[in-house]
Parts: sequence; structure tokens; C-alpha cells
Amino acid sequence: MSSKNMNTVKIYDGPSLLDGKPIIVLLTGLAKSSKNGKTGDMLQTWILRKDINPNEAQKTGDDSSVCGNCPLRPLTFSATPKSERVSAKRCYVKVHHAPLSTWKANRDLHVTPSVDVVPLLDGRPVRFGSYGDPAAVPDSVWEPLRPGRNFTGYTHQWETHSATTNMASVHSPEERERAKRKGYRTFRIIRNVSEREPGEVLCPASKEAGNKTDCATCGLCMGDAHAKGLKARDVAIVAH
Repeated sequence: MSSKNMNTVKIYDGPSLLDGKPIIVLLTGLAKSSKNGKTGDMLQTWILRKDINPNEAQKTGDDSSVCGNCPLRPLTFSATPKSERVSAKRCYVKVHHAPLSTWKANRDLHVTPSVDVVPLLDGRPVRFGSYGDPAAVPDSVWEPLRPGRNFTGYTHQWETHSATTNMASVHSPEERERAKRKGYRTFRIIRNVSEREPGEVLCPASKEAGNKTDCATCGLCMGDAHAKGLKARDVAIVAH
């Protein structure tokens, strides 16, 4: 199988581990690189409801199948009093752009087995969950795609999920401490740089850190799979 003329493959089609509803995972960028300057040339993975387009899923709350208990989900964020919101901004992903067009064009693809997907990656880094939480998907889908490459992955389901190769998405020092007790490294959204805690480094690919690198090159958000393991610092980023 050649990736020369193929940009997208489906790597999962089955029940969400969060609520049992039908979801799919589409891996894109095989033939056409991402134009996202922050992430760089990473292969993208989109975790989506199979039966509901992402726009509609956000409006109805059915995005819980792929986003779980994330407090930045639009309905959750809007329903939360301003004084109790964990961030000044809701989820930054514009689902009517890449998620919707990717879903429309590729939702009916057949699943490509992992043994056939790995050679297509050509050693390139992978972003697990360009939209959606990787904890919605069996880890057996992700595991073959990790070895030998940089990757990023973040989960809000760290209270119940055990794949510490993902960073735990947290929103307070208290949440960070709880996640660390479970073996996670953490990625925390902050309102300004003054909120950074000891043991946290500003995301090196962020504007506040001077855009020193991109995610494809950095590799800091590889959870406990990072080369420095649990000795690597946690990561913080100003809401964007």
C-alpha cells in the first residue's frame, strides 16, 4: 500500500470507550502536510462521532462521545458560570473547518489495519487527538503508532484512564497534583505566564515562550514515554 496519492486512512471504527457510541478515527497528512505552524509537520488524528457530523455533535452534546468530561466543550463551557470556568476561552478547535470536511470525505472508509498503517507513517511524528480525546479509543489502536517517533497526546480522562503516555490535561495546581500521583505528566492551561508553577515549563512552541520550536520537533508532550521520562518537566500554556 502506497501513501503517495493517499492523504487519509481510517484507523478505528467502533464504540467509544467513554459512552459506547459509534466513533471513528481518521489519520490525515500522509500526502499533504499540515499547515499548522505550532504543531509543524505532524500527522493528524481526528476522533469523531461516526453517525453525527462534528458541528451537530457539539450543538447537541453528543461530542461527549469523543471529548468526555472536558470542561472546554462548548455546551459545558457556556453552561458554566464565568467565575467557575477553568479557562478564559473554550476549546479552540473550529469543528466546521478540518474536522467537518475530514468527516464528510472519509467517514465511510474501511479500516486500515495497524500493520499496514505503520509503514505509511515513514517515521513522521503523530498528533493523537487533533480533535477528540485519545482515551475514547482503545490504546491498542495508538500503541503501534508510537515507537520510533515523536508524538503528542492529551487526555481529560486521567482520573479513570491509565495510558500515561498521554499528558494529563489539568486546569489547576490541585488537579495537577492529583494527576501526578497517578503517574501522569501534566499539560496545564493558564491565564497568564505568572500562573506557572514550579516544575512547569512554558510550552516551547507557544508565543509566550518565543516559538522556539514546533511540536513535531519538540517531543516534550509524550507523557512518560518522553526520553527523560518522569524527570521531564510538566508543560503549561496560556489559553489560546
